[in-house]
Amino acid sequence: QRNLHLQRKYHEIQQKEVRYDTLMCDDADYVIVSFGSAARISEKAIEMAREEGIRVGLFRPITLWPFPSEAIFSMCKDKKGILVVEINAGQMVEDVRLAVNGWERVEYFGRLGGIVPEPEEIVKALKEKLKA
Repeated sequence: QRNLHLQRKYHEIQQKEVRYDTLMCDDADYVIVSFGSAARISEKAIEMAREEGIRVGLFRPITLWPFPSEAIFSMCKDKKGILVVEINAGQMVEDVRLAVNGWERVEYFGRLGGIVPEPEEIVKALKEKLKA
């Protein structure tokens, strides 16, 4: 009974507590998925990429559990590719790959050890990894 109670509780949390934000995804060909400080840096990278004619948007998970898998799938299923930008070893990239379930190409760009990427590096990774 305890396990069934917990399963109902987890299901309810997944239905009610998922939080995320998007920026310029409606007309985007590519999507950057990023959270925290990396998302703030990605906003500048998106601005720079759009100035170059690359239509890219941002999907920013606010909750990492429950992970916004359904929202990512819905947002990204008709895009040309997804770049996951993280300031860690890529812990979220597998969650994004699971969310899109092979529908879209998912690539990773990140830094470790407190090294913060520059927006120019993110734009370069977008071009190289996704051929944007």
